[in-house]
Amino acid sequence: MKRQAFSVMSRLNPWQQLLLSAVLVTLAAPAAAQLRAPGARTQGIFVPQQGGSQTSTVAPSQPQMGIPQPAQKRSQLVDEVVAIVNNSVITRRELLDRADEIENQLRAANRPIPERPDLLGEVLERLVMERVQTQAAQDAGIKVTDQEVDRAIESVAQQNKMSAADLRTRVEASGMTWTKYRDELRKQVQVIRLREREVDSKVQVYDGEIDNFLAARSGQPAAVGPAEYNVQQILVRVPDDASEAQKAQLKAKAEGLLKQAQGGADFAELAKANSEAPEASQGGALGFREIGRLPALFANAVVDLQPGKVVPEVVESANGFHVLKLAAKRTAAPAQQAAADHITQTQVRHILIRTGPNMPEAEAKRQMSTLRDRLTHGADFADAARRYSQDGSAQQGGELGWVSPGELVPEFEQAMNRLRPGEISEPVVTQFGVHLIQVENRRETEVSAEKQRDFARQEVREQKLRAAYDDWVRQLRSAAYVEYRINRQR
Repeated sequence: MKRQAFSVMSRLNPWQQLLLSAVLVTLAAPAAAQLRAPGARTQGIFVPQQGGSQTSTVAPSQPQMGIPQPAQKRSQLVDEVVAIVNNSVITRRELLDRADEIENQLRAANRPIPERPDLLGEVLERLVMERVQTQAAQDAGIKVTDQEVDRAIESVAQQNKMSAADLRTRVEASGMTWTKYRDELRKQVQVIRLREREVDSKVQVYDGEIDNFLAARSGQPAAVGPAEYNVQQILVRVPDDASEAQKAQLKAKAEGLLKQAQGGADFAELAKANSEAPEASQGGALGFREIGRLPALFANAVVDLQPGKVVPEVVESANGFHVLKLAAKRTAAPAQQAAADHITQTQVRHILIRTGPNMPEAEAKRQMSTLRDRLTHGADFADAARRYSQDGSAQQGGELGWVSPGELVPEFEQAMNRLRPGEISEPVVTQFGVHLIQVENRRETEVSAEKQRDFARQEVREQKLRAAYDDWVRQLRSAAYVEYRINRQR
């Protein structure tokens, strides 16, 4: 299954997509740095299938902070406030240092660097979102113990093939104190815990949704495609510290708006004038979504509603009171891919050189090209994997065994699929480093009905997690007080 990054920003242009894929975009980027779908935990280049479990998380199980790079020394004169986020500030020094880090990362990867004003504007938005999520985790009272931070440090060290002591040396050499590094990791773990609690723990996949998904994929005439709902909402937000009297007053306001909507008032105009939701300027419309991609409270309220009707009661959520209308309902276009009961599996092995500060991508590719020449002239692949590969499969001669479609990260799988048995790929770059891939064999195998349901459950869950995460982040950003002290494009 294909991994895709999703962002709090809508309609990203190409350089913004490039920026969000940089590994230095860490805390607020839910999946871009890992190149994996929400709902799947990446282990090596594999994306394990979930089976029937519904307990996977949208967030990575461990922080992906990595190792800070040496910072450019800056004059105190530039250390001014560029943005206020609730009760904290973002300084110009933070902004410029982060922009420099991302520029260096893109330059090292031989990727185009955006214009500086565009880069600064996007980096500032990322810093704002980092701060918003961190503050939300702290406000929620989420505590992270020193032992959890120690485990996170061990994880980062293992990912970078070094000991915790070596990691500390590298961090301090970068100019960051060890205490500061631990504090940053603690914040990231806090945010992960918050996402687990507020997003993935609330997403469930029902048997009926799996049935609909499989029917839509099967090409059966009766299932021309899943139904999609366009819901409009008016949100009357309730502050976290609101008293019972204030809540009652705000509920009465929402009920008054509900009566106006039921009486024939233009719902879109009511939303524009009264809603505190991010889509208020679009008349409160969320756009067409499958029922599984709607917030659960909304889905339950509109699933049996006729298009054009208003939900007869105010819906209460953690954010406040919602007045809902089902603006329209349609049947999506039928899926083009039939649900196959046979799949092609590939027996594959690989050699991996991990990239990082001490091994630039260009040097890793050069070494791999030299090694490939030796392999194509008779050197033993398994022996080379045991000697040179930095993957956990090295002791098995690089063997990954028989893999099914969707089990590997996309770059690896796409390169593998282009090879004939016996062929060795050119150097292939993934987020883990540079690979040489050899396909040993292929076979057709039957997929049981149970396995098909497992795949379907995972796909439906990922769709719902993406929608739930997007909604959650938009709500956090909408509820935050953000004041910019500079032009975001300068």
